Amino acid sequence: MATTRVSTLIDTRVWVLALRSPAIEPQAPLADLAGRAAVLVRSAIEHDLVLFTPQLVAEIHHVATSRLRPRSLGTVVRDYLHAILARRHTRFRPATRSHVDEALSLSAESGVHVWDYLVVLPWRGRIDRVITMDPHYRHAHFGTLARIENPLGLWRTEGQPLT
Repeated sequence: MATTRVSTLIDTRVWVLALRSPAIEPQAPLADLAGRAAVLVRSAIEHDLVLFTPQLVAEIHHVATSRLRPRSLGTVVRDYLHAILARRHTRFRPATRSHVDEALSLSAESGVHVWDYLVVLPWRGRIDRVITMDPHYRHAHFGTLARIENPLGLWRTEGQPLT
């Protein structure tokens, strides 16, 4: 009997923590958080329908490779993203002009970054949950689109320190 997969969008910081997890020393302050992020991502990849938009892919790539030394490790991030996007239970959906227009309007109304809307809006009506650490997703707009979950228990926007 076929099982129904939950449609899950994992936000940028959770992906980046999971991606960087193997390189984090076990005694480092971020080791536990990154390890838990890696477990979440592996579980979603194995059991869920994992959703992406171009904005999300671009954010993951940018954040994972910014300040990365040596620069050649950027190919690891590229290869990782290619592999994830090629998986059978991964879905990719671009934003339309109407999504961009709506994202601009919602951002102006709420003060939430336009790119946060561009990550999720293309999946309206087809997304069950968002796994995130970003407090912007606690805005009521996002709760109408999907269930917002933060199993890592730490709310931080991009740029805020994790420790």
